[in-house]
Order: sequence, then C-alpha cells, then structure tokens
Amino acid sequence: MNKFTALRHAIIALLSLSTTSSLLAEESQATPNAPSTQQQNTPTQNNKDYIIPKPQASRIDALKTSLTIRRLDHQIQTLEADGAPFLALYRQSLTSSTQGCVIMLHSDNEHPDWPDAIAPLRNAMPEYSWCTLSIEVPDIIKRAEPVKMATPPADNTQPPTAELPNQTMVFARIQAAINNAQTQDVDQFVFLGYGTGASYALSFLVANPNAGDALALIDIEAPKNLSDYEVAQKIRQVSLPILDYYVNKTGNDQFALWRKQAANQRTDRNGEFIQIDALPDRVNGKNSKQLLVQRVRGFLKQNTAQINQRKSLPGAKKGLFYESPINN
Repeated sequence: MNKFTALRHAIIALLSLSTTSSLLAEESQATPNAPSTQQQNTPTQNNKDYIIPKPQASRIDALKTSLTIRRLDHQIQTLEADGAPFLALYRQSLTSSTQGCVIMLHSDNEHPDWPDAIAPLRNAMPEYSWCTLSIEVPDIIKRAEPVKMATPPADNTQPPTAELPNQTMVFARIQAAINNAQTQDVDQFVFLGYGTGASYALSFLVANPNAGDALALIDIEAPKNLSDYEVAQKIRQVSLPILDYYVNKTGNDQFALWRKQAANQRTDRNGEFIQIDALPDRVNGKNSKQLLVQRVRGFLKQNTAQINQRKSLPGAKKGLFYESPINN
C-alpha cells in the first residue's frame, strides 16, 4: 500500500512539472521581446520626464530667497537682454547726490551678491554716493569640469581676437544694465569685475571704449578658452583709469607682470594703471573686506569726475551750547 501511494505521488509530480514547462515555453514564444519590469522602469536621457540639473538657476533662486528673508527683496530687479530675463541687484546712492553707478560682474559659478568681493563693495559704495548694479553672469564651466590651461600665442605682438564664453549674452546684459541706470539720470559709469567677471568687464570696454569712465579688476582670472597672456593684452586697448587689485601668489605673478607690461604699452592713455598686490590686505583677516572697499573708493575718488555734494552741513543753534547770561 505504501509503495502504491509513493508511485502515485511521483507520477503526479512529473505530470505537473511537464505542464508548467509547456506553459512557460508558450509564454516566452508569445512575447519574445518584452522588456523586464526593471528595464521598463529605468529612466533614460531620451525620456521626456528626465530632469537636467540647473545649478545656476538653483543658485539664483537661493539668492532670491535669502534676500527675501532678509527683507532686501526690493533690491531685486529682473532685466532683459536679447529677449531673455536675468537677475540684477540694484542699490541706489544713500546720499542726496549720486556720483554715478558701478556695474558689477561676479566670477564663474557665483552670483551677484557673492560674499568674497562683490557683496562688500555692492553694499558699501552707496554710502559714498555711488549706486551699484550687480548683474547675473552665466556659468562658463560646470563645477566638475576640469579647466584646461591655454598657452600664449607664438607671436606676442598680435592683439587677442578670441571671444569669451557667452560674450554676446554678457555684453547684452551689461548694456541693458547701463540703459536701466540711465533712466534714473545716471551719466557716469564704472565697471568692476571679480575673477572671470573682470575679464568680461575688460573685454566690454575694449569693444565699447566710450561706455565707462573707469575700470576696477579684482583678482582677475582668464576664462578657460583664453590664456592669461591673451587677457592681459586686452589692457593695451583700454585708455581709461584701471585699478588692478590682485593677490600675488605662485602661478599668478607672471599674469600680473603681463598686465603691467600691457598697460605700459598703451598709446592712448586717459588715466593711470594702478596695480596693487592685495596680499598685505588679505592677511588682516576680517578687516580685509573693509580695506578692499577703501582701495576701490580711493581709486574712484582720484580717477573719476567728482561732483560737489549737495547735502549741506547741519546748522547749530548757539543757544543749545551756551548758557544764557544771568541777570543780576
């Protein structure tokens, strides 16, 4: 009886295995190219729902949020150049008269209120009768992308002809900023660039020599498609007063020497080229930003047209300070 039962169970198991194998074979033949569930749910770059990261847009949005939290959102302006909007931060002169406006350009992968140099100058210069307009400069390289160093041209006597990345867009934004400031009766403009933003400010004045009255270069850097030498040679074509404020460090001293030589080669010169090594100022720690402000303020005071301040000195009534004579 036990042998018969075991044999029956074995026959049933074999029949079940045969049926399952047949069903699996039929299913495989019916849908031979059907992708797996894992393959169907894997996103690809061709998928319309794929999200491309936009680090600059996120950076600008964070800046707007920060300014709003600090109740400074009234400084935010949205300007337009070539049909595309961009961010600008405007601060008017805090005195009763305005010397002019400082157009500011930040460095790559930064924003118009970057704390290293742009923010201190943007917030301090209005106290000295200058309005400030700091504009958004599009990113040149991604943060993880290596920077390729260009080599100087074989013939050092030829002026550079290569354009900066996004040059047309940046120049259009600068012009839009100028046009906006002119609507507020500003007629004197100074350009101030930090890092790669200094290369844009310099190049803009090469292309538009009558657009400004002075130029301040803070820690100037060459963009990835131009060599330090090529950027330095642009100074030969700018006749305006130039402040070259930089840190003399390893690998940067040759760049500074080229800038100085280019300035000495200027044939049309309407102002001095003042080169200052910022390293002694930087070692002062927290006071370094105030020293930067003083350097820029002093440069502008000596190299731009200064108007008489219309704010009169406060009057004083002598009765407030002298006792009335006592009647005897």
